[in-house]
This record gives sequence, C-alpha cells and structure tokens, in this order.
Amino acid sequence: MNPKEKEIIQHLRKGKRMNISSVAREMELPVSTVSDAIRRIESKYILKRSSLLDYGKMGYNAHSIIAVKVEPRQRKEFLDFLKKEECVNSIYRINHGFNFLFELICGDSIGMLNWIEDIKTRFGVELLNFQILKTEEKERWVP
Repeated sequence: MNPKEKEIIQHLRKGKRMNISSVAREMELPVSTVSDAIRRIESKYILKRSSLLDYGKMGYNAHSIIAVKVEPRQRKEFLDFLKKEECVNSIYRINHGFNFLFELICGDSIGMLNWIEDIKTRFGVELLNFQILKTEEKERWVP
C-alpha cells in the first residue's frame, strides 16, 4: 500500500460520506486520480463498506462480547446456530481454550441473560460474557 492509498483509506474510515472533490483538494491531487485510487483500494483492500450503528439509539441497550467453549462434536451445529441468530453481529474463531468469540446485541439485559441461559442449556457450552458498557473507539486503525 503506498502512502497516498493509505491517506485515502484514512478518509474512507472517518465514517462520513466521502466527498471525492474535497479529498482531492486536501491531498492536492486531481479528482480523477483520487477516484481511480478509490476503485483500486476497494478492489484490493476493502471487504465491504458499511455503516457503524449506534445500537442504543435504536433501542438495543444490551451489548456483549462472549467467548464460548463448545464440545468438538457440536462446533459446526453451534456455529450454524450463531449464523442464523439475528442478535449475533460478529463471529470469530479464537484460541486459548475457547472456540468462538461473538458479539451479541439485545434489547435489554434480561433478554440477553435469557438468550445466554438458553444456549447454555441447549448446547452445554462454557462461556465468558463481557458486557460492553461504553465503546471508547471503534474501527480506527489503518496499517
């Protein structure tokens, strides 16, 4: 990644709609150069463009990151279950004795606790639940 691409990615990651003309002006480059660079960047480095949501403003006030240990014979079934659940936002495979880490978003803490108790009963999993109290910063890093 060259320095100009990195600078353009930083503009993309600011989270606002990007005005190509103002970015080009700020970088002292022609608009066509910036536009072409964005197309190259999107094809090489960007998995997907999406918006970061403020779940609390949408009425979802319980937010957790959960590490879970699943018996080997149930891992595929458990992963398939997580992928179908609307309240699961992100899923990762992890190490250190746990198998998955996932982000859970629910309307309230009671609903979240009920959901967690249900999966513990259904799958017999061991888990660690880390409730997100406040997001300090998100999606800011550019290599």
